[in-house]
Amino acid sequence: MAYQLSSFRRFPAAFAIVAASTLAFAGLMATATPAYAQSASDYRCSGLAEQAHVAAGGVEGGKQASAKRFVSTGKKLCEAGNERAAAKQFRAALKIAGVAEVDTDSQMASR
Repeated sequence: MAYQLSSFRRFPAAFAIVAASTLAFAGLMATATPAYAQSASDYRCSGLAEQAHVAAGGVEGGKQASAKRFVSTGKKLCEAGNERAAAKQFRAALKIAGVAEVDTDSQMASR
């Protein structure tokens, strides 16, 4: 005679499978890095952004407003994960300020 498990006895096994799946998914989501966090480690959204911000603060008159606008737009693009477009904005701010870009990544790589 074959014994059939009742629904009540299968519940703990089903619960364990669902719980394990949920924990695995939560772990996967915890290890996935959001776009804004990835861009924060990118030179274009960290070092270049800081250079542009400082340069924009040192400019006088109408050029300062324009440079700060480029920096602000660049920061928003970094938050959106578009580092390439952000770098263009930061470089435009540096150009308005008359400051040359200092590439710290290549300096670090040459050491």
